[in-house]
Parts: sequence; C-alpha cells; structure tokens
Amino acid sequence: MTENDIYSELAKKLGAPVSRRFLSILEEMLTPEEAKICLELYIPATCGELADILGGDEESITKRCESLVDRGILTRGKTQFAFHTTLLGFHHDIADTGVHTGPHAMSQKVKDLWGDFFYNEWSISWTNMASERKKAGGHGIMITPAIGALELSPNITPDQILPMEDWKMQIHLAKRRIVAPCGCRILWGKCDHPIMTCFAVFDNSRGEYHLNKPGRLLKEVSEEETLEIVRANEEAGLIHWGVCYCCPDACEMLYSYTQGDRLDLVEPNRYEAMVDEDICTGCQDCVEKCPFNAIEMQKTVGSKKLKAHIISENCKGCGVCIVGCKQKAMRYEIVRPPEYMKAREFKFPAPQPSKSGRRIAVNTIIGPYGGYYELD
Repeated sequence: MTENDIYSELAKKLGAPVSRRFLSILEEMLTPEEAKICLELYIPATCGELADILGGDEESITKRCESLVDRGILTRGKTQFAFHTTLLGFHHDIADTGVHTGPHAMSQKVKDLWGDFFYNEWSISWTNMASERKKAGGHGIMITPAIGALELSPNITPDQILPMEDWKMQIHLAKRRIVAPCGCRILWGKCDHPIMTCFAVFDNSRGEYHLNKPGRLLKEVSEEETLEIVRANEEAGLIHWGVCYCCPDACEMLYSYTQGDRLDLVEPNRYEAMVDEDICTGCQDCVEKCPFNAIEMQKTVGSKKLKAHIISENCKGCGVCIVGCKQKAMRYEIVRPPEYMKAREFKFPAPQPSKSGRRIAVNTIIGPYGGYYELD
C-alpha cells in the first residue's frame, strides 16, 4: 500500500472525503507509519495486537501510540488504544478536547488546512447530507430553548417545560460540570464570540477522560459558574444547539445551512418568540440578532413606529431575540405539543461492524461526536 493509499483508506474509514484538502490535513498531522496505526485502531487494540498486525516490534509501536495520545489523536485505556469512527469525532477530539498549549499543541498550518477544508468543502457536504436526510423523512438536531428566554416568559410554568428542554435543570442535576472550548472556533473560527461554549463533555466519561490532560483547555466548573458561562453565551447571541453554543460564522451546521440558504434544515423546537407591541420601541436590535430571518418590522395600529413582528414559519425557538431585547418586550409561547418532541428524535448511525475479526469494545459510546471509546 502506497503512502497516498494509506491516507485515502484512513479518510474512507472516517467517512471523510478522499479529497486533496482532507488528505493534506492527514499528511500534515500524521506520518505514513502513524497513519497505518490509526487505520488499524478504528477498532481498539493493544500494542501487542498492533505489532502482530503490522509486523513491527511492540516497543516502537508503543512509543508511536503514546506520542499520538500526547498529541490528542488517539485515546488510551488501561491496555488498548483507539482512533475514531467518524470525521466529526476526529475533528472534535483534536479541537474541543485537543492539545492547544505546550510542545504538542496543534500548529497553525494544521488549523489553516482544516479551515480551508471546512469553508470550501465540508460545509457544503453538511448541507447536502442534511438535505438528503430530510428528503428521506428524517429530522435534524433541534435547538434547545434559552434559559434566559424561559426566565423572561412568566406565562410558561415549570411543569410545562419538558426534561429535555430544561437545560437549567440538567445543569443542576449534573454530577460533574466540564466545559470545553468550541472546536470550530479553535480550528477555523473567524468570529470573536466566546470560546468556552462546548458542553459535549459536560457530564460524561469523555469529559473526565480529557480533563486535566496536558495541553487541554477543558475545565471543571461549579453549577453557578456553569450558569454564568451559559448566560454569557446567550447574551452574546449564541444558539444552544445540541451540546454546544453555536454561531453562523463557524458552526458546522449553522454556518453550512446559512451559507447554503437552507435554514429549512434547522428543526424548530416547541417554542416561538412573541412580541408585546405596547412595550416594543422599534429599535430593530432583534432583527439584527435573529440568525433565522424570523423577525421583520411592521406598521401597527395606533403607532407611527414600526414594531417587531415574528415570522412564525421561520422562528426556530432559539430565544436569542428574547434574551437580547433591552425593553423586555419579547417572550416565549409554547406552540407545539409534547408529542412533537418524540416524533423528532434524531439518532446518529452506529458504525458498521468490522470485517477484520476484531470487535468494537463492548462499552462503546457512539453519538454526535462519535469515536470515543470506553477502552479495556
């Protein structure tokens, strides 16, 4: 197998494009020997097993694996090492939980290559995949209602908020609150939004695995500190989408759908913003803040000023406008029943079984950031 074949096979294993842009990333990050190891570690293995497969000596392979762990490319258990099962998992494990300080920090050249790949290629793929999924009757990730917007909506009682919608309660119930930097802004972001916005590691073994490892930016915070971070993110106009606070400048999905003029691919939640015209001063701040083109200014009876008006079919229920309204002229209304949530559950596909005879570890975590294993 030639060097080019090794990188191409690794790209295929990740479900990534076998393109010049992506292959350039792999070539810059991995030597051919390291790429061979990663290719085999799509399924977890010990260094002894790798030595048998690759024909090398166990000591040199162990050193290479340990170096890859130090650089945030592999994960390691008591005896096994593992690479990633998805491109998204690979991206986020070197970005939000990756090494950003010290001798093993990612180079600016690698970051630039990721940016070129995302803005010119991967973002287009995101939109195409979501479009095909929608054509097939599938659903995407749904926006979580903003804590601040719910608090500014006294018409909504706590018992009306479903558990999966109650981010504040999830923060309260968490055993450990671990926050990571936004992987998209770390690698290619062109905005000045807050960095500590990723909650993919919040209360799970992935966060515990990477916490306090050399060069990582993850940190464990208290309940009060978590809410301070959340409120800062909401006030900055970021959207709570899945497990992160995202913006249209860098987010894999939100940037992609915005640039492709496919905001119809964004799933609305059960909530919709409403305007109190008696309080609205017509400042138009909400029009600028809304990432979904869901607000327009209209003439109203009895006033010479234009007032904000919600375009219902465009509103996704993010709450950015409500949190950002200085006049407190906006609030949430629940416009869809609880059954709506169940009908739109989104499941990420599990990886295909291996044909090599080796098995994926029994305790495998597969999710939107797939590829992190509970290793033996």
